[in-house]
Amino acid sequence: MLSLKKTPAMCLVLLGVLTLSSACTHRTVHQVGSHKVTVARHGFQKSLDIEKRGGVETLEYRGVSTAGTKTTVVISGDKVKVNGVNVGTLREGDAVTIGDDGVAVNSLDYGESEKYLRANSSGDASTQTSALR
Repeated sequence: MLSLKKTPAMCLVLLGVLTLSSACTHRTVHQVGSHKVTVARHGFQKSLDIEKRGGVETLEYRGVSTAGTKTTVVISGDKVKVNGVNVGTLREGDAVTIGDDGVAVNSLDYGESEKYLRANSSGDASTQTSALR
């Protein structure tokens, strides 16, 4: 049985463990064609699949942030889709980070990443809606 003197110390240790464990980021790095893709999330990863579809290397990520926001990211060759919306095209060698707040390219912020992907697309970017966050 624990004595009363040890109980506050044990509570303090448990509180520290819980606080630090929630601050941990799960980080994995994958190569998809010429692109380095880093998945750095605090939330829960539901699935992460990398496979060839029609000869094109494809990454499909599904996760839920700690706030409950669901995110789906598909990188197929150079094309990027976030939550089912085509957001643009990567250039060869681009680095992508998938985080709780969205998708970033080459260490750009989310807004700049969106502009970058749209600028690389051959389609009409004015019809696309923001999906990176």
